[in-house]
Amino acid sequence: MRVLVVGVLTLLLLLASGSWAQEGVDEGVEKDSDVRLLVDVSGSMKQNDPNRLSSSALELLVSLLPSGVTGGLWTFGSEVANPLPAAKVDQAWREQALELKPALANYQQFTDIERAVREVAQAEPNGTKRHLILLTDGVVDIPAARDDKRRQDADSRKRLLQELVPRLAEEGVVIHTIAFSPDVDQSLAQQMAGVTGGLAVVAETPEALLRAFLDVIDRIFPVDQVPLDKGSFAIDRKVEAFSALLFHGQDAPPLTLISPDGKRYTAEDHPDEIQWQAQGRFDVITVPDPVRGEWRIEGRIGQDSRINVDSSLVLRASELPTVLYMDFATRLEAWVEDQESTISKDAGSADLSLRAELENAQGQHVLSVQLRSDNGHFVGLLPAPDFVGNARLSLTATGDDFIRLRQQAVNVLPAVSARVDQPATRVVLQAEYPLLSDDNTRIKARLQDKELSVTTVDSREWRIKLPELDPDISLPLRLTAFATLGSETRVLELPTLQLNDDARRGLGSARLDRQGLSGEKLPQESTAAEPESSLADTLSNKLSRIANTLPRLVRDHRDDPAGWLAIATGVILLMIIVLWRRRRADRRRRSRRESPHV
Repeated sequence: MRVLVVGVLTLLLLLASGSWAQEGVDEGVEKDSDVRLLVDVSGSMKQNDPNRLSSSALELLVSLLPSGVTGGLWTFGSEVANPLPAAKVDQAWREQALELKPALANYQQFTDIERAVREVAQAEPNGTKRHLILLTDGVVDIPAARDDKRRQDADSRKRLLQELVPRLAEEGVVIHTIAFSPDVDQSLAQQMAGVTGGLAVVAETPEALLRAFLDVIDRIFPVDQVPLDKGSFAIDRKVEAFSALLFHGQDAPPLTLISPDGKRYTAEDHPDEIQWQAQGRFDVITVPDPVRGEWRIEGRIGQDSRINVDSSLVLRASELPTVLYMDFATRLEAWVEDQESTISKDAGSADLSLRAELENAQGQHVLSVQLRSDNGHFVGLLPAPDFVGNARLSLTATGDDFIRLRQQAVNVLPAVSARVDQPATRVVLQAEYPLLSDDNTRIKARLQDKELSVTTVDSREWRIKLPELDPDISLPLRLTAFATLGSETRVLELPTLQLNDDARRGLGSARLDRQGLSGEKLPQESTAAEPESSLADTLSNKLSRIANTLPRLVRDHRDDPAGWLAIATGVILLMIIVLWRRRRADRRRRSRRESPHV
């Protein structure tokens, strides 16, 4: 682990010495950004961060921040300290920052996140766009009287989410949360990031930490890439330089870079103008004034490898979202510019096209949409994702003789999140999608054959009081939301909550997907019919999703007979399967004992 951390730090120092971050590319991204690192030094971090990733994180940020922007460091536990006030980043600033690593081991007893965020945000701004990067194990734990502590913790969390974070969002402050523990309050971290337009990630390893910081820096200082496909990438005449970050195995053979004219370069044999840094697990290669054509990498490289380009031809976009929501499509708008001139089909580039794709955490492409030309810009709707978790959104622009790629990490959330409160006597639901509220959304909860009462707490929060449960039996709580937006009412399929002993840890034990949460199985004689019933319910939910998206399908495929035929065939087959499954489940249910009631 220590060797890998050193490798990660070396990589980022190399990136910092080059032009890896390209400032001011997208509209809304200011060159004079103010980046503030806020590090948790509470006592729990001593157990949750045994590999001292927080110390590594400081080195990562010091390495990644471009010179000339503003950066600062704060620590917090019971108290908030500012050992490195916000100032312009230069070599002296980097050296001063790295001397502060021992301060990250001065652990304190509590975790006062509200106070920390408030004080850091109130510090005098030195840039037009403030970004707070919060590194924490993520549980609100403030100094308070023992007999009243739980209520005071809850009040602090509520003030943070309902008062402080919305106000900071209005002021343009963006909060990115990086958690070091799977026991983090994920709902808190996601809401802080989601409301302000930031990223929320969990980084328990140096690899995940590297990925998280690269994602955050890409968000603040976006940069164009060219696709890297099976070791090949195309360089066009507009590219002035490219930087290749190539990951590989610890004992992998040396890589070879092959130019379009057949010349072969290695770490040991390359011209002076090419910068090549070879490390145990990665290589960083910078090539100025590259030859036009197809370049190739000979050797095995990892999937996180990338090719950044410095070019006057850039891919621009309306600010890409950091959060996508299940059951809701996302509007995208992008265009290509060359020296302040928008390139479009009407401007002489008949083959220009833009495409958006979404891939899940496993690197699988799950959604895609071709954007349509609209007065020099390209617009389109990315379909609603059908999963929850981390993902990557990419835009690809392809012209007559060029290609540009822009990638960004995103979080996919349910439209309404649910968590088991402490202790496990109630469920708290929170509207995540911005347009949902108590005025237009109704929640239905069913535990076996009993419908539970759902109480409104405020305009965007609901609670469900749980009955007393047998701790030896695992039971699914099925949740459905009915949302009326305009003239359309949608049936939203929410992730199922599995209620058992493990659920007492809240979302830390949740597996937020369509299959529900991990938990103990019911005794075999009590659940023999459950798989059939669950499958039928899932298929029924799929029909609800088709009904919800049918108006969009009609619009998108009105001129596509093949598309109509495919949609109709899929709906008919799904209905047949649902009916067959339900009849089969009914026959089995008659021959078995009924499931235990609550």
